[in-house]
Amino acid sequence: MVNDLSLFSDNEELQEVATSEIRYLLMPALLGYFTLKRTTQDRYNVITKAKVYYRDFLRLCKLYGITQIELATEMEHNENADARVAPAGRTPPDLLAMSNIREQKIERYKKQKQTEDKLKELYSEVQKSHVDDEVKRDYYTTLLKKWVNTSLDEIDSISMELPILEHMAKVKGQNKVTQPPGKDRQKQPFHPFIITKTQLQKQVFGAGYPGLPTYTVEEFYENKVKEGDFPAPDQCLHSKPSNQEQTKTEAPEDQDEEETAEALQKARDWDDWKDDHRRGWGNRQNMG
Repeated sequence: MVNDLSLFSDNEELQEVATSEIRYLLMPALLGYFTLKRTTQDRYNVITKAKVYYRDFLRLCKLYGITQIELATEMEHNENADARVAPAGRTPPDLLAMSNIREQKIERYKKQKQTEDKLKELYSEVQKSHVDDEVKRDYYTTLLKKWVNTSLDEIDSISMELPILEHMAKVKGQNKVTQPPGKDRQKQPFHPFIITKTQLQKQVFGAGYPGLPTYTVEEFYENKVKEGDFPAPDQCLHSKPSNQEQTKTEAPEDQDEEETAEALQKARDWDDWKDDHRRGWGNRQNMG
């Protein structure tokens, strides 16, 4: 909308812009800020679009003399952040460049604190019923300077995040290529259905629920075999039992043999005891 109305021109200065229209210079920065808040879209596209908005905002601020930052030089520093510190074992890091960048960030942070303190004072003045036009212009100009520093910080963060996202996309692409063909089949959404034991039950339940598919147990199993979820019946018949299953089947046989031998020995011992001890021996109660 701002572009359609042509509120700003490359041939004018900030003094020529009406006080009520200065705040609209913030539009690109606010668009970049709220674009970064999106979580439902692809992250790479989100930060790329936000970076375009921030760059456009810095271009406008440089054009109207709000900041003296050279856009191309600043962007070179941010986009080549990974080149400042080279990987270990290849080339030594550029310590001088790292020191300069650190000093710039410290200086930017100090200016940001001063700008925020000034904004608080001007905001209380702007909230009054009668405000001078110069106070309003000073407030909007200070607000623009604050967002200049914010935009530079956001662009620096985006420049560090972009290589990570590119690497992640490359890794995902490699995994997709090496993935087996059988795993590439998309999972079908679940739809309710009815399973019956016999064909007669299928006809009965199918008549009562015409909107739901009805299968017998055999038909359901055949469909799953076609989809590759269940093994075919011939594969189940020819499959060899595992070692664990063999031990499970062999264990009861050994256990039965042991129990039979133990019971036989116990019966023999009992017969020997009865031979040596007649019935009633030792029970002399009430027998005089």
